[in-house]
Amino acid sequence: MKNTLTKFLIVILASLTSSLPSIANADASDTAALDALNKFFHALSVDNYESGALENQVTDDFIIFEMGQRFTLAQFKTFLASANYENWKSTQWTISDATVTSVNGMTHISYKNTGVFVFPSQDSSTKLTEQRNIWLESALLVVDGEQLKLKFLQSENIFRRETVLGSQ
Repeated sequence: MKNTLTKFLIVILASLTSSLPSIANADASDTAALDALNKFFHALSVDNYESGALENQVTDDFIIFEMGQRFTLAQFKTFLASANYENWKSTQWTISDATVTSVNGMTHISYKNTGVFVFPSQDSSTKLTEQRNIWLESALLVVDGEQLKLKFLQSENIFRRETVLGSQ
């Protein structure tokens, strides 16, 4: 009985020990995927938008589903221009509650995205509007060259509140 129990424990410990590299790699790939996602939003921020960094964070065939519409990156940038994005004062995104799944060189992330934007008010050229949003989002990332890049992003706004702030 003692030998059987000892053999059983050795098999269990060997199984656990052999799975540790896979667990470590999963954690590393999760971190890499979340880093790539955060780099996308960093490049999208008004502080970095004109630098061309956004194009480096997405594949050439990138698609985003936003506000019930399908956009390529070029179409999305045209949409942002129509919203006077270059005159926005600040953009901030916070990713939370992320679930990362990687299979066959592709990574899927589902997460909550909380954003705060400050931009010129439409009703008054001297006032600013602060907009708080919460989205449920889903992103597909793939390896493109040596870099993990976004291929697809789907965004569903579940909360929006606007507050008019004081003068600019």
